[in-house]
Amino acid sequence: MTAVPDAARRLIAAALEDHRVLTPPDESTPDGQAAAVVTYLISSGWAVTPAVPTTPGGDRCPPS
Repeated sequence: MTAVPDAARRLIAAALEDHRVLTPPDESTPDGQAAAVVTYLISSGWAVTPAVPTTPGGDRCPPS
């Protein structure tokens, strides 16, 4: 697992806090929170890529 840099953690926390403040509670969803985090990370220059599944030995899993 790759460690998440402190700067990215702070940005994620800010995105979630902004989402909490700006979105009415009855309209907030996990997908909306995730979208806010991704938007903040990408707009700040961070790369957001999917994790590549691996076997217990560390080899990449073949596509399903």
